[in-house]
Amino acid sequence: MLLKSNLRLLLAQLERLAETSYFSSRLDTYIDELRGVASELISRLEAQPASINDGLGRFLADEIWSLTQFLTGSTTKQVPYEVVYAVERAASAWTNKDLLVTTAIIQESNFFFQGGSEDFFQAVKDELGIDLDSRPVQIALPYIYRHKPLFCTPLFHELGHFVDTQNEVVSTSMLSSPATVGPDLPDLPTAAQIKSLSSDEQEIVNRVVIAHRREYFADLFSTAYTGRAARGFLEEFCPADDYTSKHPSSRARFAVMDDFLAGRPNPIVDLLQAALKARGLPQLKLNFARVTLDDNYGDVRPFMPKSDEEVFGLFDAGWAFLVNQWSSPTEVWSKLGEDDRVRAINDLTEKSIRNRMVQEAWSEAADPR
Repeated sequence: MLLKSNLRLLLAQLERLAETSYFSSRLDTYIDELRGVASELISRLEAQPASINDGLGRFLADEIWSLTQFLTGSTTKQVPYEVVYAVERAASAWTNKDLLVTTAIIQESNFFFQGGSEDFFQAVKDELGIDLDSRPVQIALPYIYRHKPLFCTPLFHELGHFVDTQNEVVSTSMLSSPATVGPDLPDLPTAAQIKSLSSDEQEIVNRVVIAHRREYFADLFSTAYTGRAARGFLEEFCPADDYTSKHPSSRARFAVMDDFLAGRPNPIVDLLQAALKARGLPQLKLNFARVTLDDNYGDVRPFMPKSDEEVFGLFDAGWAFLVNQWSSPTEVWSKLGEDDRVRAINDLTEKSIRNRMVQEAWSEAADPR
């Protein structure tokens, strides 16, 4: 009873979502695809006898529920469409799949991602005969940052986790350079010390090494697209966190990010670059263009990015502008309080990204090829 009832409720929710006009036609298409899956699954379960295994039906229903949770967040005015646009642009360089970033707004000081289950997409294709084109990158962000793009740089960090997981970057690094080989990671036992441990102890330490390498990769990925904003936000968000089994210390993370930004040699960066090369993926590099915002933001005017690289550059330059105006406000900014400066500079960044989105939409309309 409950399985069919849940599916009908989910289908009704998807149909309500489909009735609203959204910013993204791709999102509309994706919702329609999920509606088709839910409808077909209900039909299979209602057949006499049911033409789908009960266990498989429950698995598919659970996945539809999870996917719908992030769709519900993505179809409200609270979603940072401009940041999602930038994240999707970054994602396009790392996969040939049609990725769709969907978001959920949460009431906690946390960012995280969920990749859609590939088993779900394969089962839908094999069992229901429906081939879903889109693959969701499901990202959650704090409610209070929903319209603060300069405070949303961790979304690029979360995308880095997605890229790592989908392409087994850190897993590859563990094959070529296991914990017993190095490089040594800050705060953790050295490779020589790990090598001297028992096999059971090595297994425990290996899990910590993997977790730390994953965090370093995600930090570097975020820095590659948002520059000083990635480092600056992290320093404000967790300025002095000690290391745990899941995260390196803030001090260690800042050091790796600083070396990458400055182009200095770093064994952790080299390790992850080698893993990317082994997977046939692009190397991590600074993908943002250096933009100057003083003239525009100084006169409280948005900037017009001319490329994806300049869109990414808005995070790096926008963060620097915000930090400067927070500590030593100039001209018109000196007449505003701290909260108003934060709001206005984030608003200018949103509008600047939107300029690029509108310009691109006009170009596509003029030349639909």
